[in-house]
Amino acid sequence: MNMHTRIDLPQGVHHWTHDGSSLPDWVKSDVRGEMSPNGTFLIKTPVGTARVHLGNVVIQHQGDLWCRNAEEVPDLVACLRAEELDNVTAIGPGKSAQFGTKSKSAAKKGFRAIVGAPPIIEWVAPEHLSVDPTYQRSIDNEASRRLIASIAASFDWRLFSSLIVSARPDGSRVIIDGQHRWAAAVRRGDLVHLPCCSFSYRTPADEARMFIAANRARKAMNRLDDFYAALAAGDEDALEINRLVTEAGLSVSRSMSVVARKPGEITFTSSIATALRRHGDQVVSAALTSMAEAFSGTMVAQGSSVFNALILLFAEPPKGFDPDALAPALRRVDSGGFRNIIRDLQGSEERAVALRIAIEAAMLCEPIVEAA
Repeated sequence: MNMHTRIDLPQGVHHWTHDGSSLPDWVKSDVRGEMSPNGTFLIKTPVGTARVHLGNVVIQHQGDLWCRNAEEVPDLVACLRAEELDNVTAIGPGKSAQFGTKSKSAAKKGFRAIVGAPPIIEWVAPEHLSVDPTYQRSIDNEASRRLIASIAASFDWRLFSSLIVSARPDGSRVIIDGQHRWAAAVRRGDLVHLPCCSFSYRTPADEARMFIAANRARKAMNRLDDFYAALAAGDEDALEINRLVTEAGLSVSRSMSVVARKPGEITFTSSIATALRRHGDQVVSAALTSMAEAFSGTMVAQGSSVFNALILLFAEPPKGFDPDALAPALRRVDSGGFRNIIRDLQGSEERAVALRIAIEAAMLCEPIVEAA
């Protein structure tokens, strides 16, 4: 589906594709704030605000606005026809599963114009180089330690490509790409200088964007590396997730390693992003706050599954649901072991349903049924 594809909607339902043209009056009435320089803007939806990107489709049904990328419109249309709208809205609609990635447009013929200025090739002493932890991936893990040790032990100039660095106005050289090679050189201690391609960037946020581009072009990043780089780059989705996590009293871990994780740290940023798209920030905030209260000062076991179970509870609360009884119930389930409840279950949805049942039973002080 593209911007010019005819969209078949039920009678009385308005739709508009954001192609840079003027906003219809029925869209303007629910716009929140000013339009961003990149052409995006926020609209009010039944589950909170949603950011409308170029190419997104805005649909009005029974006075409510919904935002979808073009590929998602048929699913929403089916719900509208059945008059059973899901409470779903898009956070950063039109993006891929990774943060900070814009939807891909059709390939253009020929070459694009060259972007940026050529680098300065220079040799820099290892001690004059550094990394910016706001967007650089963590090397405090076993895989990175093994890689650094291997490079240091068998150093070969023929395998050492130039580091990509940012030449900041204060004279510092900040590594964008090549952190492991630099760490290996520092570990050896006998390399007096390293080859660098030095570029000038306007801000650290620009550096973060280049870090994302350089790493995605070569290999996949884990979700936490991606999240923190997107956060440093000012990505709207990452900023919203970080706000909700922080306001709940939790924090996003810098490492996927369970050993390196601290109490109150979570890693399930992808689950949070999905929940935001489907249920909005109020449901997500309630789930995160409940986890923070239940597991204060302790490690969060099976965090993603527990979070998804809480999302199910808050999205469709059972009769007589008492949020104040949730934290004690979570602690009671935890004493029985979340892992035992879901150990033989496959798929995140199946695990979430099983934990929801266990949590509801704990709220009623019923026996908790573990997996056979």
